[in-house]
Amino acid sequence: MEMTVHEKSNSTLDTNRDTCLFRAQRDPGLAAFSRGKDLYLHSRKGLSPLYYLHRWSIQPGEKESISLISPVMASRFLEERGILCTDLADQRGAAILQSWGYGILEEF
Repeated sequence: MEMTVHEKSNSTLDTNRDTCLFRAQRDPGLAAFSRGKDLYLHSRKGLSPLYYLHRWSIQPGEKESISLISPVMASRFLEERGILCTDLADQRGAAILQSWGYGILEEF
């Protein structure tokens, strides 16, 4: 899916070209995996990167969408899935919990 974002610089977000940081499981045979969210990173020369969610569905008639999110929200999205990315944002709390022996934050 492709979308143009109009802001300081016109950026074209493209799920085929941008870096996928998280890809949700897809399985047409299981209803739980027929919809999901993927997280992407769009790099820009001389500017901070853009993070966005691609909401997809393999159900007929349902539309896809792309929405920009902040680096903090991208960090939280990954944390909720048990992925720590220290370059992305402040994940100090998750790192402390991991040092105490906790894995995925959903254990709480």
